[in-house]
Amino acid sequence: VEIFLASADFPVTMAFAPDGRLFYNELTTGNIRIVSNGQLLSQPFATLPVSTSGEQGLLGLAFDPNFSQNRFVYVYYTDRNALVGRVVRFTDQNNSGINQLTILNDIPVATIHNGGNIGFDRDGRFYLTLGENGVPANSQSLTNPDGTPNLLGKILRYTIDASGVATPAGAFPNSPIFALGLRNSFDFTFHPTAGTMYASENGPGCDDEVNRIVSQGNYGWGPNYVCGVPAQGSIPPIVRFTPTIAPTGIMFYTGSLFTQWSRHLFLVAFNDGQVRRYVVDEGQNERITDSETIFTDPSASLLDIVTGPDGNIYFTTGNSIRRIVRGP
Repeated sequence: VEIFLASADFPVTMAFAPDGRLFYNELTTGNIRIVSNGQLLSQPFATLPVSTSGEQGLLGLAFDPNFSQNRFVYVYYTDRNALVGRVVRFTDQNNSGINQLTILNDIPVATIHNGGNIGFDRDGRFYLTLGENGVPANSQSLTNPDGTPNLLGKILRYTIDASGVATPAGAFPNSPIFALGLRNSFDFTFHPTAGTMYASENGPGCDDEVNRIVSQGNYGWGPNYVCGVPAQGSIPPIVRFTPTIAPTGIMFYTGSLFTQWSRHLFLVAFNDGQVRRYVVDEGQNERITDSETIFTDPSASLLDIVTGPDGNIYFTTGNSIRRIVRGP
């Protein structure tokens, strides 16, 4: 493991552009930063007015599936001026974000449990994870009293057209809700061949999880949750952690450098500073067949993990970006 960027201001989420630049979000400054050819550019790509109470800030980051043509970059953040969550889109022009456009607005936020990351599946549909804002009942509620969808404690799915219009494309009629019963899923990833979604989930004093997310899946969090006991009708996790580790970033390794780890699932954690690796059985039920911890730094709070275009594995701590490289 080596240091890639020695000083970074709480890089909560990162993503590589198809051209090899690394973008990352600074949680509390609202700055989206770019590392190009190993150098941190002095000017942020964009800066957003983020609220920073508790777990709020600049959270999700994703590139449009057609980024090479349209240069669209999406971010999810909690807005300081309106105290709502927003997904906005920028157009990348010479390392600068222009033409800011609001894609999703008025997402409820709270001091805790705001999620969340954003991303696209291989069919180009857009996903957003939202926590339950600290209210467990939200996770089991599909609608608000006024009949609108209750977005909290869910994974949401939309289609977004070129003009920036988001249309709900969830698993329930006229709703963006794809899966429910979640407390605070921080990140998600898609299996590179099966396309199945996997998400990290933060439990209360127990039951941090990795979940295999399916359409209309209910993952059991709610007002009457009992530690270690899957709620009736809910889908149990594929991995469970008690005591808790605060799982954050999750990804499947898709590089060509560590061929022995091809399509293995990687998870990082905020509490114990560990990078964990899992072998996913690619049969019908996609269960875990093997696991190991490949790195530990108890002093580091790990936030995100991605495969680099060079095949190295990049992960962020509260103040740096590191990478796992092949030994001599």
